Amino acid sequence: MGRQYDKQHAATVVATAAIEKARFVGFGGAHATAAGGTSADSMGVSEHAAAIGSTVSVITGYSALVEASAPIAAHAFVKPAADGSGKAAVGSNTDHCGKALEAATAAGQMIEVVLYRHLHA
Repeated sequence: MGRQYDKQHAATVVATAAIEKARFVGFGGAHATAAGGTSADSMGVSEHAAAIGSTVSVITGYSALVEASAPIAAHAFVKPAADGSGKAAVGSNTDHCGKALEAATAAGQMIEVVLYRHLHA
């Protein structure tokens, strides 16, 4: 990948569903979703893929690389995509879990995201 990020904190999570690398992960051990809720809110970003029952390191502090679900402008608020993939989607001032430090011009690109506490309106 070769991209830069600044991992300051991480937690180990047991996957309750298959988790892909560079995706928002919820407190319940699966990809985070835009719908949110206690277990579906983003706790951070996966450093690698994990099968059900395996452990995965989830970056919880400062920044991480996240796969974009669609084009995202630099400095836009981001949240998990509505499809449950854990990819980054455009968020809003009242619904987000991070901020893009760079732009993604297409789905599938990796962008550095500053991680925030998941916020809902």
